[in-house]
Parts: sequence; structure tokens; C-alpha cells
Amino acid sequence: MPASPKEVRAARAFLFGKGARASDIPPRRFANAAKELNIGFQQLLAFIARLYSGGQNQSAFRVEAIMREVSK
Repeated sequence: MPASPKEVRAARAFLFGKGARASDIPPRRFANAAKELNIGFQQLLAFIARLYSGGQNQSAFRVEAIMREVSK
């Protein structure tokens, strides 16, 4: 299910508060990714930063996300 307009607005406000532009990270995609992974905006931004820094510690994040899904 896609993010609601309220969630997109919250994502836009969060990203702009961090100094990101809509051309850097589209708020709708950011909100959808956070919703799909069932994580907060701060965690998603940290995940994206790890990906851009060469994926350091990415596998630990993935395992954690999978474990949360399995435990539901």
C-alpha cells in the first residue's frame, strides 16, 4: 500500500529538515520505502547513507529487517 499524503508530507518535512532537496531523495519514494520496510525515517536515512558509503553494515540491517518480518 502506498504512503498516504500525510506520510509524504512528513517525509518531505523530515528530508528538508536534514538539508535534502526533493531532487536528491523524492519524498514520496522515501515515505513508501519507510512504510514498506516498516522503519522510521531516521533509520531509513541511515540505511541509505550506509549504502552510499559502500554498504558497510548493510547485511546486519537486512537481517534485522527480515527478522522483524518473520516475527510478525
